Amino acid sequence: MTRSSYPLEGRPVPATRARLRSGKLLNLDCTLLSECTLYDLENGDIGIVVQDPDLPVPDRILIDDDKDLTRVFTEIHWRMGPYLFGMYLEPPVPLHEFHGAEES
Repeated sequence: MTRSSYPLEGRPVPATRARLRSGKLLNLDCTLLSECTLYDLENGDIGIVVQDPDLPVPDRILIDDDKDLTRVFTEIHWRMGPYLFGMYLEPPVPLHEFHGAEES
């Protein structure tokens, strides 16, 4: 079977099987920025899709993963419209162990 040579259709990475899940972007003070869709990248970091391609997102944010019930400190490395690439700065922490999780 040969690989197709279709362009990426505006996506920052080729479409592959991904574990898509819902999540939330939070400021460092735990205030909600936006709901989002999360997916795992091959290098172990996180891909983020927001609805508003013009949403202002700070360089460092917290991400709540609604499926894994975790919160993680993340740095945004690049953005292309609604697609963001985040690099984990610390391992994810279960929400029930996170101080301030009740604020989300």
